[in-house]
Amino acid sequence: LWDGDVLLENPDDISTHIYSFYKELFLAEPREGVSLCDDFWPLADQVSDAENAELTLPFSPEEVGRAIASMK
Repeated sequence: LWDGDVLLENPDDISTHIYSFYKELFLAEPREGVSLCDDFWPLADQVSDAENAELTLPFSPEEVGRAIASMK
């Protein structure tokens, strides 16, 4: 797996890189750029508070490692 100009070959390094990528991707902080108006999605298609709470639970490098191992 390439991380910029660096080739990651060690499974622990790859797992850490993937973990960091998704952790940053799913940060709850607002991002700059294009956004949708508040009423863009119909209420029935929106994620509920309970679903959001489950989706935003912290995940660990071990979970990422297990997910990667299950793809092999």
